[in-house]
Amino acid sequence: MSTFTGFAHIAIVVRAMATSVDWYRRVLGFEPVGAVRPGPAGAGRPRQMMRHADSGLVLAVHEPERRSGDLFDPSRTGLDHFSLAVADRGALDDWTRYLDDLGASHSPVRDTGSSAFLTVTDPDGIVWELWAAAPQN
Repeated sequence: MSTFTGFAHIAIVVRAMATSVDWYRRVLGFEPVGAVRPGPAGAGRPRQMMRHADSGLVLAVHEPERRSGDLFDPSRTGLDHFSLAVADRGALDDWTRYLDDLGASHSPVRDTGSSAFLTVTDPDGIVWELWAAAPQN
């Protein structure tokens, strides 16, 4: 069997394209890199492709014409959250200061013993976790 080599992109559905694109740019550092034309009739606005320069992660932000309009719910079957790796606990402390300076709400850093993490939630309720694995001995 062949394998995969990484993520091509993550696609999310949002309620308000401009609000979400601005949040992902300001808070997580993604930059718009272009739009993808919509698919079939009624698919909605083109997806806004965004790229994070340091990690190379690509995010496709989509605002379909027919969307539920409700907030994301991690308790429904499907996606719970996204988790992004950071270098270490010090990086989490840097993120905490950065998010505080932005006025972006986030959880405190939580220590599990084998890792530490904090969470930040986008305007649609999608949870992003910033995760630092404990050093290996």
